[in-house]
Amino acid sequence: MPVVVFNEKDHLQDEVLVAHGSARPPVVHRVPSTADFHEAVLAGLGWGMLLDAQLQPGLASGEVVRLPGGRPVDVPLFWQRWRLDSPALTTLTDAVRSAAALGLRPPRPWLPPRP
Repeated sequence: MPVVVFNEKDHLQDEVLVAHGSARPPVVHRVPSTADFHEAVLAGLGWGMLLDAQLQPGLASGEVVRLPGGRPVDVPLFWQRWRLDSPALTTLTDAVRSAAALGLRPPRPWLPPRP
């Protein structure tokens, strides 16, 4: 089955395949937009790993299914900023951190670390 990846540096799907003893299929679709990636998977262009926020409504409606043996993969996110004393940048950083605290779940320590 074809696979959807974000770009040539996206190896998340490959890690899942390797964990199940498989290799990347010959047909790979690169979709470098989070919203369009989601739409490509929904349209049946291939399988791909979706964000929790994208996955849950599709699971509830039956539009998407979890692949057998599939389990969540935590991807670390980093917020980088210049060391510049800027009230606007501090406000933006605080807003990003607040949104992350509300919308992201903390990493699960029981999952093995990604290579």
